[in-house]
Amino acid sequence: MKRVFEIPFHFLVVVLGLYLLSGIGSLLAYDTELLINLAAYGDRLQQTWIDILHPSSIYIYWGDGNKQYSITHVFSQTYYYSFLILFSSFFLAICLAVLVSYTFMLLPRKSYRFSIKIVNVLDTLPDVFIVVLFQLFIIWLFKKTNLLVFDIYALGEDRIYFLPILCLSVLPVVFLLKQFLFQLKEEESKPYVEFSYSKGFRRAYTVWHHLFRNVWVHFFFHLKPIFLLMLSNLLIIELLFNINGFMQTLLRTATSSPSAFFLGMLLIFVPFFIVFTIGSMILSKWLEGGEQNE
Repeated sequence: MKRVFEIPFHFLVVVLGLYLLSGIGSLLAYDTELLINLAAYGDRLQQTWIDILHPSSIYIYWGDGNKQYSITHVFSQTYYYSFLILFSSFFLAICLAVLVSYTFMLLPRKSYRFSIKIVNVLDTLPDVFIVVLFQLFIIWLFKKTNLLVFDIYALGEDRIYFLPILCLSVLPVVFLLKQFLFQLKEEESKPYVEFSYSKGFRRAYTVWHHLFRNVWVHFFFHLKPIFLLMLSNLLIIELLFNINGFMQTLLRTATSSPSAFFLGMLLIFVPFFIVFTIGSMILSKWLEGGEQNE
């Protein structure tokens, strides 16, 4: 019963926080010194409230020509494109992390330790370095072979997919890989693994059918940090690939149109809040049911 009231309360607190954050640009003013202008901040919040009641009347500057467009037009053009890149990268990261971690678990001890060192090195590389490295490789390959394998830059209304998806998935792959390996090693020390080996099952079968099945439970608890990591990296990807995407639109509206910024943040927060809340409830009931069965 307590959880029924907590969920709407948390939702309203975050929405209120985003609303107050949308007008923060008017709170500080500078004349001869830095001042806190509460009157201008209140007026901006009031205007934002009026604007969000009529979203079709909100216009923002967007695109290479820096022309004014309706917020509904801009968000419909950018939202699905940006989040297609985000979700494609997310599923690619999961597939690669599962495949690589499964392969690592089958390696001899020395090869495993060497592979972990490589993973730790990749974990230290910044996002920008990875993107630029991919772009330079494509340029070098084009100079050598006169073959442009993938587009490395979006021009005008052009849309590119492969390199942004690949670059956005690199750091989540490393993050997930380290989490999977940690959980797999934890599970490997449990009695049921030895029991599986004693039954004559091979290591490859045991790792895939027994260890991974138990690791997926822990995977959900890392979804939020992965999502936040990829969301912040998505802005970097859009900037470096010159993509007129949703995150770039939010960046522009943060100072120019508080009402558009607030609505854009809601488009990110609300769907994922619903997904994470439902997922958390299902997982909690499933774990409680497992404990009762034991």
